[in-house]
Amino acid sequence: MTTQKTLSLALAIAAIGFTASNNLVAATGETITYTAAGTFGSTPVSGADTLKLAGEPFSVTIAVNSATAPYKTGSNWDAYDKLKLTGTVHSGLLGPTPINIASGESSIIQAIDPGKYDLFTMEAPIKVVGISLTIKAQVELPSGTLANPLLAPFAAVSIVPANATMTYSDGGTSTVLSIQTGSLSATVPAAAVANRTVMLHATGVQAITQHADGTESAQSIGVSPVDLGISTDTVALKFYAAGVRDASAVSVQIGGEEVPVRYAAASGYFPGLDEVMVQVPRSLAGLGVTTVTLTVDGQTASPVQIKIQ
Repeated sequence: MTTQKTLSLALAIAAIGFTASNNLVAATGETITYTAAGTFGSTPVSGADTLKLAGEPFSVTIAVNSATAPYKTGSNWDAYDKLKLTGTVHSGLLGPTPINIASGESSIIQAIDPGKYDLFTMEAPIKVVGISLTIKAQVELPSGTLANPLLAPFAAVSIVPANATMTYSDGGTSTVLSIQTGSLSATVPAAAVANRTVMLHATGVQAITQHADGTESAQSIGVSPVDLGISTDTVALKFYAAGVRDASAVSVQIGGEEVPVRYAAASGYFPGLDEVMVQVPRSLAGLGVTTVTLTVDGQTASPVQIKIQ
């Protein structure tokens, strides 16, 4: 997300009276587990493989909450730090016993290059048999694997040896290994999905009107009623929500009437924040004060009130 886009969005949200506070965002995220497992190439790409990891298996996981804000961003990438990493590697130097590795200071970068490839980079300070090292892995993913550079689940992707490397360095010397076989995935544990918190935010609601001449207008309805306009206008309501992304079934009722859901997914603006857009049938004109209810995979959020004139 570009700085210009971010600034424009912040101004727009400030104008409609919605504040995406850290507390709000943190309350809406789910833990995503990034898992990479496979085997290193049998011959180092460069450097002396002092730990004799070449040809050996590895398994690494990084846990991160989807509501975590990136510490750095670019036009098509986001970077996250202070993440928890755990895993195992095997060393030909030490025999068949797996070596446990861990770090509370790992970082990841996710980047999108449309039409070419997506990029996943992980870096972490670790200790292996008492030696302090920095490891860094870089994996090129098929274009479209990452829906956006923000944290999001994705299905297991096979690692292609030509597009994946792991480097370990003691600060003086570096060794680069190819990742010969393996996969990388980002998943939300099933238990987390089952316990997803579903929320419909009462603030920041917008009425978006499409006019017959092809133009579009948007209005905050924080204090104003929803105006369905003239008969040729089509009006949609956009709500901020939580627990919607990755859902298989989303429904919305206004005044007890089921309404068409146009969009229900991550907002793409703030980590952990979702968005729901619904069309308002003209039959609801003049309804007055009424409730909007969101149901996600059988779980119903607390309703919010709006007024339709």
